[in-house]
Amino acid sequence: MKGVLVTGGGKRLGAAIARHLGAKGRHVFVHHHGSSDGARQVVADIMAAGGEASSVQADLGDAAAVARLYAECEAICPVELLVNNASSFVYDTAASATAETLDAHMRVNLFAPVLLTQKLHAALTARGAQGVAINIVDNKVFGLNPDYFSYTLTKVALQGMIQMQAMAMAPTLRVAGIAPGITLISGLQTEAEFDRSHRNNPMGMGCTPEQILNAVDFILASPAYHGQTMVIDGGQVLQRRPRDVVFLEKGKPAP
Repeated sequence: MKGVLVTGGGKRLGAAIARHLGAKGRHVFVHHHGSSDGARQVVADIMAAGGEASSVQADLGDAAAVARLYAECEAICPVELLVNNASSFVYDTAASATAETLDAHMRVNLFAPVLLTQKLHAALTARGAQGVAINIVDNKVFGLNPDYFSYTLTKVALQGMIQMQAMAMAPTLRVAGIAPGITLISGLQTEAEFDRSHRNNPMGMGCTPEQILNAVDFILASPAYHGQTMVIDGGQVLQRRPRDVVFLEKGKPAP
C-alpha cells in the first residue's frame, strides 16, 4: 500500500482531505501539531471505514521535526502523495508585522512544504517511482489585499514554490495547488457573517470542502495537470476587494 501525508490533518479541511483519501486505498498519515485528539479521531474514522491510517506529530516550524516526520512515515510505508495543508494564520498588517511574525508564518506555511516536497522527491527518485504534491494555497494570492499580511506573503511564496518545483522535479513529481476562497467559518465570524461572505461573489456561492475534495480527485486523475493552481471561490478574486472578506462583512475594523 502507498502512503499519503496530510499536514494539519487533525481538524477542519485537513481532516476532510484525510478521510477522503483514506477511502481510496492509501495509508493516510494524519499529521498534527497540537490537535492530537482530532488526529486520533480521523485515524479511527478511516480505520472504521476499512482503511489504514496513522497519527503523526510534528511542529512544522522546526526543520528537524519536519525531517523526522517524513522519515517516520516512510518507515511505515512509501509515501507517494503529499498534501501540504497545515497553515499558520494569525492576523497582522503591513504596519504591525515583525521579524518574529514573518518567521513564524514562513516556517510553517513555506519552509515545511519546501522541505517535505524535497524529501518526497528524493525518496521517489531513489525508488524509481512517481508521485504528486498538492499544496493548499489561498485565493488571496490571485486577488491581493493587505489583511493577514505575514500569512498572505507566505501564500504568495508558496504559489511561486509550486511553479519552480514543478519545473525542477518533473517527471518524478507532479506539483499542483488548490486556492480556495472562504470555505469554513472563521473564529472571527458569526454564522450570518459567514453566510454573507460565502455568497458575496459573482456566482452567489463559495467554496466548500466537497469542492476541494473534487479538486484533489481531479489532480490525481489528470497526469498532465502540473505546475498549476485551481482557484475555487465563485469568482471572488474578480472583484479585487480591498479588505479580507471577513472584515468587509463585519463592516468594522480588524482587531
